[in-house]
Amino acid sequence: MLTNKTVLKLNKFLCQRARKVAEKQGYSSLEEFIEHAIEKELASVEEPDSKQNVVNKLKGLGYIE
Repeated sequence: MLTNKTVLKLNKFLCQRARKVAEKQGYSSLEEFIEHAIEKELASVEEPDSKQNVVNKLKGLGYIE
């Protein structure tokens, strides 16, 4: 059976902290929490239009001063 998963090694203390937060936030597993955290971080880094870029575009179009 093939899966789309990769095994990562993480610091035990970090995993313990993450597990506590995952449980507190209602995630079904530590894996789900970590995947969500990574997705969220990637989205913030990969975001093509930063807030400042959007503001500059709106100024250029005359919508804001």
